[in-house]
Amino acid sequence: MIRFYFKVVYNLTFSFFLFAIPVDALSKEYKVGMEGWEFNPASLTIKPGDEVIWINDDDTRHKISFEDESLGGPTRDHVHKFNVGDKFHFKFTRVGQYKYICTTHEGQDMVGVIIVEEK
Repeated sequence: MIRFYFKVVYNLTFSFFLFAIPVDALSKEYKVGMEGWEFNPASLTIKPGDEVIWINDDDTRHKISFEDESLGGPTRDHVHKFNVGDKFHFKFTRVGQYKYICTTHEGQDMVGVIIVEEK
């Protein structure tokens, strides 16, 4: 009988801690590098709540601009500028495809896409 109560208390305690974990704690972090006038990876599939970190690993400057202005990230009018070694964090909350470019090197096809799919 004592074992039964122990199992019940153990399961309830474990369940409490499992559900007490914030949703953000379950999100993942992904990295996109910039080198040789390319994003690496150029295409990335993630879930809502995940964060992408762009890192300028190149020996030149870059500027990121999203095509979707409603995303709330950098746009053509307000690009995010990267010096060598700089990082930029962005959390994606909505499902969709978000294309972005390096406005400095768009002539060299420095483009990427983040695909956010339902969990």
